[in-house]
Amino acid sequence: MFTVIDCLTERHDLNLVALSAAICLLGCFSSVTLMARASQARHLGFSLWLLAAAAVFGCSVWSLHFVAMLAFLPSAQAAYGLFATATSIAVAVLGTLGALMIWRRSGSSPAGLTAAGLALGAAIAGMHYLGVSAMQASSLLFFDPTYIVGSVAMSVVFAVIALARTADLGSFRRCVEVTAWLTLAICGLHFTGMAALTVAPILPGDQDGYVIGSASLGLAVGLVSLGVLIAGLLALLMQQHLTRRRLDELSRMRLLGDLAYEVLFIHRDGRVLEINSAGTRLFGAAAETIIGMPVLDLFAETDAPALSRRARGRAEDFHPEEVNARTATGGCVPVELSCRTIRFDGRPATAVALRDLSDRKRDEARIRHLALHDALTDLPNRYLLEKRLAHALDAAAQGSTSVAVVYLDLDRFKTVNDLYGHAMGDALLIQSAKRMLAEMAPSDTLARVGGDEFVAVLADIRSPEQVSEIAARLIASLERPFRIEDKRLEVSASAGIALFPTDGSTAETLLRAADIALYRVKDEGRGGLRFFEARMDAQLQARRQLEQELTQAIDRDELRLFYQPIVNAGTGEIETFEALIRWLHPERGFVSPAEFIPLAEQTGLIARIGQWVIETACETAAAWPQPWRVSVNVSPSQFRQADTTAVVASALARNGLASDRLVVEITESVFIQDADRAVQVLNALRALGIRLALDDFGTGYSSLSYLQRFRFDKIKIDQSFVRDLESHSDTLTIVRAIVNLGHNLGLHVTVEGVETAGQLSRLRDLGCDQMQGYLFGRPAPAAKTSEFDQARLRSLFAEPALRARA
Repeated sequence: MFTVIDCLTERHDLNLVALSAAICLLGCFSSVTLMARASQARHLGFSLWLLAAAAVFGCSVWSLHFVAMLAFLPSAQAAYGLFATATSIAVAVLGTLGALMIWRRSGSSPAGLTAAGLALGAAIAGMHYLGVSAMQASSLLFFDPTYIVGSVAMSVVFAVIALARTADLGSFRRCVEVTAWLTLAICGLHFTGMAALTVAPILPGDQDGYVIGSASLGLAVGLVSLGVLIAGLLALLMQQHLTRRRLDELSRMRLLGDLAYEVLFIHRDGRVLEINSAGTRLFGAAAETIIGMPVLDLFAETDAPALSRRARGRAEDFHPEEVNARTATGGCVPVELSCRTIRFDGRPATAVALRDLSDRKRDEARIRHLALHDALTDLPNRYLLEKRLAHALDAAAQGSTSVAVVYLDLDRFKTVNDLYGHAMGDALLIQSAKRMLAEMAPSDTLARVGGDEFVAVLADIRSPEQVSEIAARLIASLERPFRIEDKRLEVSASAGIALFPTDGSTAETLLRAADIALYRVKDEGRGGLRFFEARMDAQLQARRQLEQELTQAIDRDELRLFYQPIVNAGTGEIETFEALIRWLHPERGFVSPAEFIPLAEQTGLIARIGQWVIETACETAAAWPQPWRVSVNVSPSQFRQADTTAVVASALARNGLASDRLVVEITESVFIQDADRAVQVLNALRALGIRLALDDFGTGYSSLSYLQRFRFDKIKIDQSFVRDLESHSDTLTIVRAIVNLGHNLGLHVTVEGVETAGQLSRLRDLGCDQMQGYLFGRPAPAAKTSEFDQARLRSLFAEPALRARA
């Protein structure tokens, strides 16, 4: 008798031992590599990889056992039963598969790993002892129970350790380590189990139904098994290489996808396979959560029919379509969806691109809002006003109520802009809009239609008194002082009102009627409200017709200059002629300056007309036989709009008129808006040598302060004081005070509007320097300079005549 220990040291085939060791190592490494693939696979894929790993491991264990058994019995005639041999292979493969299934599902829990190790050790032990029992030789076999228990325990321990170290099979070093532990689990059981075997030779028996074993047969089986394992390992390594290359390509694709602004995801059979980082941000969920979800769950239910229609057709046949993506919070995001068919992981799939339309939708909404609203006050603009007004008119036409249109304009708004700048003016408009909105019903509309112009549409109106009350509240809200940037601003408002259907039946006619009523309020002095009247339209049309004709008056040579003498108050000698403008209308005859000069100031024509007056007056004065002065009036609007200094200098040079023969008359209103600039212009005129007069002295505000800021050559007392000179003693006192003031300041004093000898006598007694009025001559197309005219004037100032009148 002999034991296997003796066989290990004395009787074995080293070639077969080496072959069995190579089979064990290659088999274990291949199995570990397949287990690594299984740990990375999902769904059905991991089961297929586990089945392959179990098959390779089981066959490797069986091959090692078969070859090693032949190596330890090189001289024995051994045979193996076919059924037991086949059963041992099945035990190895199925037992390993069960162990791997437990390992895959248990994760890293100790209990699960222990159960998987027990199952794997049992599979190795079952295969080994079933294979040994299948052997028939010319000997008797005896087993030592102690070694059997030890071999199984050793296999289980090493199997548990091997499975416990499978946490990171992506590392080659870890794969080698796990391979070593599995090799120990197999070899430890095999050699310890063989140590439990005692062989007693006997005569050979009948070999029918057995496979004859021999060393040559063992070598052949071992080489074939080794070849199969090597081929399988190479195929596995090639598959790993291809898989890693595919994963690298997938990683690059994911990187490119993550760099894209659009959402990109891939789906097959209605389930998501991949998604980029933009998609996780849009849907508000992690990629692991989205991958595997049904595609329809990512979109709103209302878009399901469109998505289903796309799924039934070719992706390339559909144009991009707008749908709503559903986020993890339940909200919806508008997106533009486009699809293309691609090959992903070797199979056809659908790539979907989603472009977030949220910003574009917001921009479009903002553009629509800006197209219908005023950018400064956010009130409806004229276009939206007309739409709402038309809607209100349609509603009123079907009921018993009326609609009112209130056209409002801020008074003195331009003064705020000129004094404090446009930023302050804008802030004033914003606060004005808020105040007016607070006085209106939610069903009414307030719109901004111009710089400082607003229109209120009042719906559901029962009576004109109701409209008047609301309009009065709007005006009152604007009359309260404003506080902007620590400045107190005060403005007022004017309002024109038109009613439906009395004043018009369309939005256009009602707006025009309200505008005409507003124009009348402003013409009458501002700060009030007026309802539209039919006669206002005719008056406005006449005024606008006059404005159009005034525009062409200069080109048609319809303007004329009349000259009125200004005489010396002591001798009656003519010293100056004042140039007074007249308009000779081809149909209306002479039009009063009081009628067309304000119109010229409002329309901006005053600068051109004023330049014509200065040019014509200088040209006429240059042709007079004596060096009389010519006096011209410059209106405040002309003073602001035109370069008066340049105009005067050009006219004097062109006509060769001495500068001291020109007198420029201004009123104190030129100081109201910008006193500093007015003084600057007056100094420039003084530098030219021109005489300057302050006209209408005593009729404005703070005249004394203006005399303090600039030294004029003379002041002209307004004719309103002269009319009452003989009937009111207070007037005489006022005129005396003005004359004394002027003389004390070193100024000449001219009195306008002298029409009677009594006025002449009293004004001479007061010591006036010059006089002007109908008593000395009416304005005429040419200066009356004949000897007879001058003699008549001197006779008025003769002593006998004066005593007779006194």
